[in-house]
Amino acid sequence: MSQSRPSLRGRTAALTLAFAAILTLSTTPHALSPQPPSTVTDSAGVLIVETTSPAWPPGTGWRLASEPALTIGDESGDLNYMFQGVSQAFRMDDGTIVAVDRLASQISLFDAAGVFVRSFGGRGEGPGEFQILQYVWASGDTIRASDNLLSRISVFDRDGNVLETIPVEVAPGMGSATAHTQFADGAILVLNTSSGGVRLGTGDVIEGGVWTLSRYSPGGRFMNAISGLRGSSRWEHGIQGLSPGMYLPFSVGIPAYASGEDHIYAGRGIEPGIGRWNHDGTLSRLVRWAAPERPVSDQDRRRFREASSAAPRYVEPTAWNRYLREVPFPARIPVYRRLILDADRNLWAERYRAPWEVEPSWYVFDEQGVWLGEVATPPGLHVFEIGTDYVLGRYRDEFDVQSVVMIPLDRGGDPGR
Repeated sequence: MSQSRPSLRGRTAALTLAFAAILTLSTTPHALSPQPPSTVTDSAGVLIVETTSPAWPPGTGWRLASEPALTIGDESGDLNYMFQGVSQAFRMDDGTIVAVDRLASQISLFDAAGVFVRSFGGRGEGPGEFQILQYVWASGDTIRASDNLLSRISVFDRDGNVLETIPVEVAPGMGSATAHTQFADGAILVLNTSSGGVRLGTGDVIEGGVWTLSRYSPGGRFMNAISGLRGSSRWEHGIQGLSPGMYLPFSVGIPAYASGEDHIYAGRGIEPGIGRWNHDGTLSRLVRWAAPERPVSDQDRRRFREASSAAPRYVEPTAWNRYLREVPFPARIPVYRRLILDADRNLWAERYRAPWEVEPSWYVFDEQGVWLGEVATPPGLHVFEIGTDYVLGRYRDEFDVQSVVMIPLDRGGDPGR
């Protein structure tokens, strides 16, 4: 039932306003190395941490094993081990692995050895059912799952029984609310949809809407906005048969964010900068590093069109071909696309990959915001969770069959841990 494969092939001013500040940096030592390539400045209570080169010496750093320690997935027909669309996976304190299948609206539990325990959920509007299963997290011995279409959080016990249904209010002046996880004090991190509409067929490139990360009470009531983040720009193409307001090529879409015990990290991904906000909405830190700028070249435009030549499902090829011919391109390719906090409070930022790039890697920063270095992950692996000694994610093989895999992470005794 469980088998190992032979190999492996996430409302206030926009974040960019904070990054636009011109600051004078002063050098301070850091414990990672005798002469760290980082500088720290305190500007009106906001720490700005800027790193010019990785703190890990060349040839050192963290690495993933070449083989998974655990694979959950079965091609032989056992439905308990087959997934339609795994959108999330994480480990509970006792080693239980929770796999979330958004397409099936189902939550499945597997023991620490990868053996199926039970599934619950399903599509519907009744107790414990979902119209759109969004995010799932553990709170003590309970499992909580959000549905933004039904605007609620379903609370389950380990047996899949519904203990409580928490309505999530839509705060005045904000869009729909999707609960993401909880802070250490029980307050809920909620993403409110972006403000602003689209202007059909104007041919303009318009700024992306502002998505708001907010703090809600454990009972689902709005408490305060933490940060507003502007999404990627859109093109009002006016092409019949295409969705209005499509993102430009090389777009991140929704801004990247990750949550800690009482704070969040967030950024647009366009520049090598990430902000840290306390859950009361106070900006406490800016993290910057020396990532290379990638201007969009004529070759990049050509390669994008080649890599995207097949029309998406349900889109007429003539409409798609016109989109590829006429769509405007941004000035540069983004730096990163997703953020994850690991079990040791290090921040991981996934490098942005153009459609033709297949080798994933992650920038890694310590809890203070110092850039440690990069960690490569296998092609085909979408990372969900990073523990002290493992990475958990979804793997797609060459036949697009999905499995949940856990791969050992070797930190090599590095002091960055």
